[in-house]
Amino acid sequence: MWIPDITKLDGPRYLAVATAIAKAIDGGELPPGAQLPPQRDLAIKLGVTVGTISRAYTVAKKRKLVSGEVGRGTFVSGSRDETNAANVIPQMDSRTVDLACYATPVADLSDMIAKGLSDLADRSDLLPLHRYPPAAGFVSHRAAGAAWIARTGMEVSPDHILICNGAQQGLSLALNTLLGPGDRLLTETVTYSGVKALASINGIELHGVAMDEHGMIPDALDRAASDTEARVVYMQPTVHNPTTAVMPEERRRKIADLIAKHDLTLIEDDAACSALAERPLPISALIPDRSCYITGVSKALSPALRVGFVAAAPEIMSHLQNVFHANVLGASPLMAELVSQMISSGAAQDICRRNIEESGRLNRVAQRILNGHDVQSHPACFYLWLKLPRQWSAEEFAAAARSEGVSVVPADNFLANREMPVHAVRVSLNPSFNPDVLLKGLDVLNRLLAGGPRLRQTVI
Repeated sequence: MWIPDITKLDGPRYLAVATAIAKAIDGGELPPGAQLPPQRDLAIKLGVTVGTISRAYTVAKKRKLVSGEVGRGTFVSGSRDETNAANVIPQMDSRTVDLACYATPVADLSDMIAKGLSDLADRSDLLPLHRYPPAAGFVSHRAAGAAWIARTGMEVSPDHILICNGAQQGLSLALNTLLGPGDRLLTETVTYSGVKALASINGIELHGVAMDEHGMIPDALDRAASDTEARVVYMQPTVHNPTTAVMPEERRRKIADLIAKHDLTLIEDDAACSALAERPLPISALIPDRSCYITGVSKALSPALRVGFVAAAPEIMSHLQNVFHANVLGASPLMAELVSQMISSGAAQDICRRNIEESGRLNRVAQRILNGHDVQSHPACFYLWLKLPRQWSAEEFAAAARSEGVSVVPADNFLANREMPVHAVRVSLNPSFNPDVLLKGLDVLNRLLAGGPRLRQTVI
């Protein structure tokens, strides 16, 4: 019988049980069609009343996580035929262990956001809710953005900040403002898949610049800027997604000098690990008049909080505002107010600290299981870069893992130029309510690394 551990979950017990159900479903511990314990049995095991379990199951039903009828029981919703769920023995191994995408580690985050929403309701009368915000956002929200960015050591005036609906929208805005169809964008040879997608739909050509374990190589940027006559360079110098590389300060200064030398504009993406405060100074701080700095709170706090901050010099900012207003008029002031409130109260910083602590723990678990293999990681990072033995291609390894119920992202998704294949996969260290789910996924990867791909059929 499935029995959750609710001792570490705050709030009313029925909400703790409902949260545990959601986490178990999300982590694969309760796959589609799995039957939840009878309410009386679970109440006895947890030492709570039957009414508490009944309320928890009702919450889960309202969220469409489970369904059930009197006399049949309660079953996890999903693609499995609900009418036959009672006759199906749950096969837990059939549910993919998601080591491909991001999930927030903090266990009681929903309660913390709920408190913020409650406080927001009390403050809503103070907001000019029923008119569109300024294109760059309200001053109070921009000030919160400046405080968030200041954690990196970079001081930015609120006047030079634009509020948007997540860092991905900020990146889209920067590309639409600084580049047009047919233009060339310099990036690391292995780059964020989101910028590849945006470049594709906007007709922008990517040109990969050689990188090493510390990020983009200055000499390679010097040559690429001369050879391509590109006007814009995109990079992630701090906890690069997907390789986790962190560029040293000396190299950042060389890169900044080259950007000035070639009259380039930098798009610096600092969203992947924005929870991290102890880190080198952003390159944008060295060349504020030549940069468009992008960060956000979704990775640091929760994907539910779609708020991003774009910092740029006044000349660039005026263009950004025009493009942003033409596309979406402005960001949601309610969401921006919630995030601003969490930043000013210190709740956001507390979540960041706890997220980093949990990421460090998960990284140590992964390093122990994958010991002996070529792994690049960062203790504050929710993913690691797993380099594969030569017998594996990235696609073959990802397919083999998928066939065993584990999803990872092959390097091909991150290549600026597909001519140079990379033998690696990105592995997200997503926590689960049941730690065994993560361990199971990592054990599968470890076993595959020790072997090799299946022999292909001979074609005559």
